[in-house]
Formats: sequence, structure tokens, C-alpha cells
Amino acid sequence: MRATKGLTLLEVIVSIGLLGVVLFALVGLQVSSLRAGNTGRGIQTLTREAENFLEALRRNPGQVTSLCAASGSTTGGTVTLGGKAGRCTYETCALETDGTLICGSGGSLYRVTLRVPADRPQVTLRTVIAP
Repeated sequence: MRATKGLTLLEVIVSIGLLGVVLFALVGLQVSSLRAGNTGRGIQTLTREAENFLEALRRNPGQVTSLCAASGSTTGGTVTLGGKAGRCTYETCALETDGTLICGSGGSLYRVTLRVPADRPQVTLRTVIAP
């Protein structure tokens, strides 16, 4: 009987094939991870831009109707945030004595909703602005 030293050609081919399958799976996971990270950064940027827009409205409540309205519209319009078109809508609200917010019937408050992008919202923020 003779002692074998080393690996046979079949063992080498099988191990290389197995290594290739594992590496292929890891590359796929890496690509998915990079895409998810990029999407997350985009959503974070849109959220920050939307928060800045709403903060600007809170600082100057008299601009709600001009910054958030489309031409001829009294309830909202298109705004551009982070290079994407967003939809800004508002409605007048009143505050009841028990603290309940009643919207749609007039009042001195504005409830503002901002959706970015307008066609497939990834970010939706709402706030109440008091003049």
C-alpha cells in the first residue's frame, strides 16, 4: 500500500467550486448592503431638508400660504427639497378649549404636511404652525 501525499485533482476542483459559490454569495450581500446604505443616506438627506423647510415655516408662519401653495391653489403645492419635488399641503385649524385640534373649519393655526418625493413619498412630515 502506498501513502498518498497531497490532494487529488477532483478534491481541488470541488474546493475551488465551493469557494467560488461562497464568494459569489458574499459579493451579492455586499452589493445589497451598499444599495441599502445609499437609500438610507438619501432618505436621511430628504428628511433633513424637509425638517429645515418646516422649521423655516415655523420661524415665519406668515409664509405658509406663499411657500406651501401652488399657483391658484389655496391648500398646497410643489416644493423642491434635495433636488426632488415634494408636495406641501396645509389646512387651517382651530384649537378647542380641551386641546383638541379641529382642522378644515378655519382658525388661526395651520397643519402642514410635507411629502417628498411627491410621486412616491419616502418622507412624510406633519407639523402644526401657529402665527
